[in-house]
Amino acid sequence: MKSNFLFLFVILIVCLTSCKKDNEDTSSGKAYFGGEIINPNSKTLYIIKSGVTIDTIYINNNNRFSYTFTDFEPGLFGFFDGKEYQNFLIEPNDSLMLRLNTLDFDESLVFTGKGAKENNFLIEMYLLNEKEDDKILGLGQKTAEEFDSIYRLSRDNKLEKLKRFRLKYETTKLFDEISEAIINYEYYAHKELYPLANYKISVLDAFENLPEDFYNYREKIDYNNEALKECSPYLSFLRFHFNNLALQNHFKHSKDSVYDRLDLHYNLDKLKLIDNTVSNEDIKNDLLRYVMSQFVNISKNTEDYDEMLQSFKSKSTNTKDIEMATNFVSSYKKLKPGNKIPIVKLLNKNEKEISIYELIKKPTIIYFWSKNNKNQLISSHKRAKELNVKYPEFHIVAINIDSISYEEQVNVLKHYDVRIENEYRFKTPIQSRETLSVKPILKVIILNKKGEIVNAKANMFNITFEQELLGLLNQ
Repeated sequence: MKSNFLFLFVILIVCLTSCKKDNEDTSSGKAYFGGEIINPNSKTLYIIKSGVTIDTIYINNNNRFSYTFTDFEPGLFGFFDGKEYQNFLIEPNDSLMLRLNTLDFDESLVFTGKGAKENNFLIEMYLLNEKEDDKILGLGQKTAEEFDSIYRLSRDNKLEKLKRFRLKYETTKLFDEISEAIINYEYYAHKELYPLANYKISVLDAFENLPEDFYNYREKIDYNNEALKECSPYLSFLRFHFNNLALQNHFKHSKDSVYDRLDLHYNLDKLKLIDNTVSNEDIKNDLLRYVMSQFVNISKNTEDYDEMLQSFKSKSTNTKDIEMATNFVSSYKKLKPGNKIPIVKLLNKNEKEISIYELIKKPTIIYFWSKNNKNQLISSHKRAKELNVKYPEFHIVAINIDSISYEEQVNVLKHYDVRIENEYRFKTPIQSRETLSVKPILKVIILNKKGEIVNAKANMFNITFEQELLGLLNQ
């Protein structure tokens, strides 16, 4: 009861602080960030800037946390609870409190205190953008003019909402820049996506039939905006934008007219364009890392990996990214179809160490899960149960990737009411995750009865997954 009283007292002080004028002195270089997380996914909260964890906050037994920023650069930061990520804007003298329920993460997120109204506005824009993203494929069959009209009207409505907000409150230059960018770059991102959602014969045909002024906004793009390097709509736009630029460039020197996102030369063009266009190291490295990881995660053409890696290494200035990509490529080359699955050690329910080969007596499906990813944990186990009924010819194995005991493993599975048979965990999680390139966690490995890899990048939720299983059975 005492802790509850103290927490309410802190909120009262924060709210009183927030009533001061926004133009007060901001020279202190300090800001407060705290709040309450209901149903936390873990006991830690990571503060992230430019893709790097700058600090770790511990959530107490009352699900509350507090943190003080000192001598920091104002702008967008991120917080990550082990499963979900979200941005927040923090400026000097802010006293920002949040409250959220992880069962309804973004929709439940509410800020109070000084800086709250700005962050609540940004979250409102984020949720509106999220709804629009879900509709874009359904609007892909509209003409370019109809498509643009729909999203331009939406953009204009948001800008009008922002205008009213700025008339009501005294806002900072930084907030104005970020809020306008979130609205505009979301609109631009949709336009970059349109040809890929619309084409009927080829993407080349789709590009050639666009109105001449469709991409007029490209003339005023700032590729190096330091204030926006944490801004999701801005980064998403740049990724889609360079996809299109590289594709249009690729069509000029190739005989292709279709979109093959795994074409080596198209991806090399993309890396080159990013390197030649973007000078901000953080933004450039983020874009290069995204292109490289997407290619290696999806492409089965392991013979293309080395050339992509060499190009990536010559352009990225982030040594950790280069090391990660090098290890990634090395691991995936060992997971080439036809190769034997690398040996990793597992622990069974009796804490006995076994080799992964001891589980392969017939065609085998291996999927992975983590206690920190509840949705994937539940959905993958439910899907495995369906597959077990439909395809009894396969042995379906679940491997937990966390550093946990068998007792904790069982408790997690029981809590979510999913199966607990054929459940194992890595003996050495970090090393084994790297050996089997367990990223993304949705990745599934399909093996034949000899332990040879059929597909090390399968997805049990993909519409082609069952066709792969039938193909293996019919061999």
